[in-house]
Amino acid sequence: MDNNGQLTFSDDPLLQESAEIYQLISEGNFQEAIKKSDQLMSINPEFPGVVEAYRTAKFWANREKEIKKTGEGKKTADFLMMEWNAYEDYASYKDMKASSAYKSAMRYIFFKASEQYKLAFQRNDETDNQFDLLINLGECFLRLKEYKYAVETLEYAMTSYKSNAKLLFILGESYYHLDDIPKCLLYMREAFQIDPSQIDITLIEAKPITDLIEVIRNSGKNVRDVREWIPVFGFLTDIFYVRRNLNKHQIESLKREVFNLENSLSRMNSDDIEATNIIPRIINKYLWLLDYYEHQNINIENTEQIKNRLLSFDKDLFQEYFKKPSSHRKY
Repeated sequence: MDNNGQLTFSDDPLLQESAEIYQLISEGNFQEAIKKSDQLMSINPEFPGVVEAYRTAKFWANREKEIKKTGEGKKTADFLMMEWNAYEDYASYKDMKASSAYKSAMRYIFFKASEQYKLAFQRNDETDNQFDLLINLGECFLRLKEYKYAVETLEYAMTSYKSNAKLLFILGESYYHLDDIPKCLLYMREAFQIDPSQIDITLIEAKPITDLIEVIRNSGKNVRDVREWIPVFGFLTDIFYVRRNLNKHQIESLKREVFNLENSLSRMNSDDIEATNIIPRIINKYLWLLDYYEHQNINIENTEQIKNRLLSFDKDLFQEYFKKPSSHRKY
């Protein structure tokens, strides 16, 4: 009550009921959340968020037996992650992704999954998949906004596994939230160079990358998959200004990839090309080689050959860019 004896928003008993429902969902008490949601709907079926809470609690209650049956460890964590993907699709269909129920469910599912992945790692469950355990644990921490733990987990994973797009992306996203923008951009650039298709674009909150996505979508290009063009436009706009020097092995690997992509391209007709992401993929590889021959191991002949090949792919995209003076890179 306020000083005049009027009912305030915080005193609304239905609001308190709904807060209890969200708390129950975040604790994994789905049966009780269903019961309270049902009671609240019988009082006021139009109360904000109650339908979403009921649907969310019902979805996860229907999976409780399976969760319990799988026991502890990696299998339970994997099941939770798989079912989260199904819930995301359901939440999108029902327009629930902005709801408090969705956020409460996320906290519970990813906290439980992270606990199960940690347990599996500590027990050396399925030792052949230690990398998968770590990368999935890193994703859980990212979704829980535990960015420091995500970085610690994946920096540890990188001691053995350095070239994985998903790992590098989660590291980059986590470093953004820790206000380390240079590391964010370094890891993002490398992630998108390795394999854009491994990156879950719905997890991207890093502003340099979300801004880049808008640039691509407003470019007028017929983009089949925006992820594939992020490394291309990131290069052209110099958003990916933080670079790591490449070693001989990486250069030889890039050359092999370009060779294989060129061979594949030569066997495709125009319809095949339109149905794939081969053009942005090959442009991406050439841009890495171009940067290498322009700034790290200067070779004018190779640079000109690469520029001419890039112009043959997309004259509009590269003609103006190549007229500009070469920008300074931060390595």
